[in-house]
Amino acid sequence: QHTITQQGQTITQLQAQAAVGSPPVQGQPFRGPKMATPLIYDGAMATCKGFINSCQLYMSAKPQEFLTLQIKITWVLGFMQMGMAQMFCDHFLVYMNLPDYQTQYEESVEPNKIKLLYCDIYKVFGDPNKQAMAIQEITTIKQGSQSAEEHVQLFKQAYMRSGYGETAGIHEFKWSLNSPLLDKCMAIPELPSTLEKWYKLVIHLDRQWRQVVAERKMFTTCGGSSTGGQTGTTQHASQQGQTQGYNQHQGLTQQALHRNRTPFRCYNCGQTGHMA
Repeated sequence: QHTITQQGQTITQLQAQAAVGSPPVQGQPFRGPKMATPLIYDGAMATCKGFINSCQLYMSAKPQEFLTLQIKITWVLGFMQMGMAQMFCDHFLVYMNLPDYQTQYEESVEPNKIKLLYCDIYKVFGDPNKQAMAIQEITTIKQGSQSAEEHVQLFKQAYMRSGYGETAGIHEFKWSLNSPLLDKCMAIPELPSTLEKWYKLVIHLDRQWRQVVAERKMFTTCGGSSTGGQTGTTQHASQQGQTQGYNQHQGLTQQALHRNRTPFRCYNCGQTGHMA
């Protein structure tokens, strides 16, 4: 219990040093940029990898503050203060005083011995089926309605998590594409030999296709407006022609009636100019 108390005091001092920072002293080396310290970890599986990454990032930015393995370990354990992570911290502080700790950590041939602690943390709190899930993701991912740029970004993430080699990655990437786009790729005389070149080819062809579709829509819209204007003009001219023809017909009809109309004659005398 006394050992745990001492280790706890050391952890508190390291946390205070990381949060506040000691004042610069002339002759001391540069202490590095300001970095956000990791969040308190509670043992959740979803945030396990993120916690480990945060610790790695902080230490890599400020290596002058972590000169010994013990400082590194106690600093990491100092952020495991909630839930199951607190229990891991308590047990590990006791474990550090056992001979097994010396054998596994201090005498290890691992160049960066703090990785051993990260591995132990991940074994306890990490996702044991993470790689299996990543493999399932990369074998079932499909482009669908996404653009090539969007699909490539998602595929890159799945590929990095899967642990696949480049040859297997190329195979899965090809069959994740929509059939028309894949057909265009396979029609290329020399197919790409690397996954990065496949990404560039797919994005290039997809952009070309989308540009053609956009131009076709624009042409259809402009052509429809022009045709509509011509049709309207034709209809208007036709209506005017019909009206003029009708008026002319009416005039001709009236003239014919006037010519064909005989003058009135008197019923008694038969003379024109008056009626009986």
